[in-house]
Amino acid sequence: MPTSAMQTDELKYNLVDKLIAVRDIGLLQKINDLIGNVDTNNPVFKVTDPQKQMLLQSEEDIRNGHLISDDDLNAEEDEWLNG
Repeated sequence: MPTSAMQTDELKYNLVDKLIAVRDIGLLQKINDLIGNVDTNNPVFKVTDPQKQMLLQSEEDIRNGHLISDDDLNAEEDEWLNG
């Protein structure tokens, strides 16, 4: 049975994909009724202290213009992966 955060996220994304494809309003209403008591205004998202530090450093890098394009990042990643 899935218990890890990665498996939970994967399941959520899978469900969202399926919901987007649903065209039956009755089914969507039943799903909404089933999960209607979930408070989406107060989502639970916990980050560790190292994650907080990484996010703060990222924000500082952005403010200081320390950016890299997606193409350059992909090139660096390819070089790193291929040695």
